[in-house]
Amino acid sequence: MLAEKGSTVNNLNYRLLKQAHIIWIASIVNIGLGVIIPDFDFVAKSISYVALEDPVYAYTHRIADIVIGLSMCGFAFAMQSFSPNRFSTAMLATSLFGISMISAGVWTLETPLHLLYNLSIFMILAPMAFALEFKNVIKSSMFESLSVAVTVLHVFMFWLIYAGFIPQEINGLIQRLWAIPTMGWFGLAAYKLACCQFTANKKINKDT
Repeated sequence: MLAEKGSTVNNLNYRLLKQAHIIWIASIVNIGLGVIIPDFDFVAKSISYVALEDPVYAYTHRIADIVIGLSMCGFAFAMQSFSPNRFSTAMLATSLFGISMISAGVWTLETPLHLLYNLSIFMILAPMAFALEFKNVIKSSMFESLSVAVTVLHVFMFWLIYAGFIPQEINGLIQRLWAIPTMGWFGLAAYKLACCQFTANKKINKDT
């Protein structure tokens, strides 16, 4: 009975790991939605401005934000389950980023509750924390370097934003380009960790 329960938990964690691909899939909707909205300047206006458009576009965007956030939280739960550490820093950063995405779907940018007072800044920590935490599990120097590069990109982009160096005329385009590596990284991280877990489980089953 205990072995069966353990197997069920492992299957749930593995599914939570694989569902993280929803993050980049739903992000494609958010990134591209502004392109099809009539008279919407997707080059100048950020993704969040879509929530102020006609209901069909606004609610599609807001639902996508909530789905992305929930998927991040599910991925964070899987991180904690598979982490070699007792407490996963990557889990904390990813879950806080996920909560900020959920809030972005619940509230529009007209209120500070949108992204929960810039709680999304925890996106900076997530890639590097994940790479270091699972360094001896994934064992890929290329993935580790990529994760560090994504973290550096986030730091650089936040610096540009707070310094006011991004022209308003291309703010939307810059944000959409930034969203590609931001959300794409989650898909890659989920894939790498899932492959390692699949290989480990296969080896255990073979040995038994």
